[in-house]
Amino acid sequence: MKTKLIILVLFIFIGKVQAQEKSFKHFDVGLSVIFWTPTSLHINSSNSVTQYAYPDGSYISTGGISGYGTSLAPVLDVKYYFNKNVGVSLGFYFVHLDNDLYIKETDSTFSSFENMADIPNFTLGITGKLLASNSVRLFYETGLDLIPNYGLEMKYSDETNYPPDMDADGAALGVYCEIGTSFRIIKSLYFNSTFMYSFIPVEVEYTNSNSTAKTNVKTNLGGIGLYTGMSFNF
Repeated sequence: MKTKLIILVLFIFIGKVQAQEKSFKHFDVGLSVIFWTPTSLHINSSNSVTQYAYPDGSYISTGGISGYGTSLAPVLDVKYYFNKNVGVSLGFYFVHLDNDLYIKETDSTFSSFENMADIPNFTLGITGKLLASNSVRLFYETGLDLIPNYGLEMKYSDETNYPPDMDADGAALGVYCEIGTSFRIIKSLYFNSTFMYSFIPVEVEYTNSNSTAKTNVKTNLGGIGLYTGMSFNF
């Protein structure tokens, strides 16, 4: 009798395990929109003004108050879970920043400039999730953040003058981490809300097309991101 009972319990346990394995979904694909705020990209603490001379005698003034504005960017990420709790993640988001800035008049005539940036990011990391309930998941992620080629640009102008633009290009590698929640809508469709921070230290070198002006800036190409969207697992 005991033997039959043990065999029955064993079959029930195996059946539950098989049912769980069939219901477990390895892939999770998400599409979101991220609100991106650079943490230190071209943010200077002093009020000093640095000027760069051109051969024709004109000057460029860069003020202590500067920065890139916030941006909305698309996010695509694909996760593969080895089990219910741990997996790997590959993501992509493209940040475009554009900010018009104004500085106080100095002994030069230039009083405004525009900072622009196109920054594609690829992320590769370890991800994990915790099931708070049948319809709510908590997840976390950390890994590497790669910028294959950043495109930074400064445009200077006043009412009558437009000196050559200053550009900076290059690659950068940093780290990122994020934490968020997912709410089940129907079956395998989830609504996600996530907080992200990335740190990508780099020394950026700006030059103009005539190579008559150059400046180097140590900065962080990363920042703080808040994004929300949908994901589907299968």
